[in-house]
Amino acid sequence: MAKSSKTIQIAAVAIIAVVAIAAIGIVLMGGLGADDRSALEKIKDRGKLIVGTSAGFPPFEMLNTSAAGGVEGIDMDVAKAIADSLGVELEIKNYDDFSVLITALQNGKIDMVIAGMTITDDRNESAAFSMPYYKADQALVVLKSNSEITNTTGLVGKTVAVNTGTTGQYYIEDNLPNIKEMKPFGTASDTFQALGGNKVDAIIIDSPVAANYISDSNPYKIVETIETNEFYGIAMSKNNAEDLVAEVNKIVGDMIESGEMDDIISKWSRA
Repeated sequence: MAKSSKTIQIAAVAIIAVVAIAAIGIVLMGGLGADDRSALEKIKDRGKLIVGTSAGFPPFEMLNTSAAGGVEGIDMDVAKAIADSLGVELEIKNYDDFSVLITALQNGKIDMVIAGMTITDDRNESAAFSMPYYKADQALVVLKSNSEITNTTGLVGKTVAVNTGTTGQYYIEDNLPNIKEMKPFGTASDTFQALGGNKVDAIIIDSPVAANYISDSNPYKIVETIETNEFYGIAMSKNNAEDLVAEVNKIVGDMIESGEMDDIISKWSRA
């Protein structure tokens, strides 16, 4: 017996309701065919590790058009060692502004950040960090011709350059309320250009980076090392990345134990 139009309409309404309920369930579950692979599985399936960094922070990352990805330094050698251990290719994404790296990580544009990034409580809220691979402090840098500023107490009323979003900036905000102005720059190299051009009176920056700029031919000198006892780590997403963090910790731990990490640091560092 043929179904009446009313019966068909009731059935259609019922089907629409079922589809709507199912659609709601799909949304709640993350979408039809949602990718539930772990971060490590995605990297291995892709065959590529995408690392974010911010060049202009020597000796950890420096621009070099002839280098793979256009960037070289301690962190790039570490990134290559990790990619090799995972059996994948390495892609470097360089960002002009250090402060955007965590956002790029959260948005899934990169798999990890390797950029001389200090592990802090605030950053731990936004990213998962590896074990530390480098210890640093902060340094106060001025021009060699400057005999007035010999330590941080001499910064009262002065203009100080920092690398945006770094622990140098946080140190000034927390400890030096009496400076005239803090000028943030996207890269460490920008801060030294500002100092060399007499646009600022001093720089506060990570000690190994400061040491990289000290030479007979450069006009800079370190007048104080500020003991902040910072530790650099590799930042990864908190989204389904437990296996990646564990694997990176194993790789970094092996590099430290074997002496490979020291060899990489010695290759690039002046500190």
